[in-house]
Amino acid sequence: MGLLFAYVMIFALICGSAMGQASSFCAQAWNEFSNCMRFITGLFSQPSTQCCDSVRRLNKMAKSSENGPRDICQCIEDMSRTYGIPFVASIIQDLPIICNAHLSFPISNRMNCTMLS
Repeated sequence: MGLLFAYVMIFALICGSAMGQASSFCAQAWNEFSNCMRFITGLFSQPSTQCCDSVRRLNKMAKSSENGPRDICQCIEDMSRTYGIPFVASIIQDLPIICNAHLSFPISNRMNCTMLS
């Protein structure tokens, strides 16, 4: 688990220093999304309060711009593909129900964020 967290933090640092505003958006998205990693990879049986709070903040970020859902999706897709993080599909489907929050962006192992409008 420590290795997974290290991957998330390294990616966030790279995103944050690579390219201005778009990268800071991605770094912010990953900072929030990292609170759910233990749950969506199957390491924890329930999401933490911080995870559910982060889902709500990510939804707010997604609604803050026209391309918000696609941008957040792309950040998560890039991280997943770069580090081979295995998201558990059934757990991802349960996340909005357990957290009582709608996901404004897709999360899966086979995301294609270019398909979002």
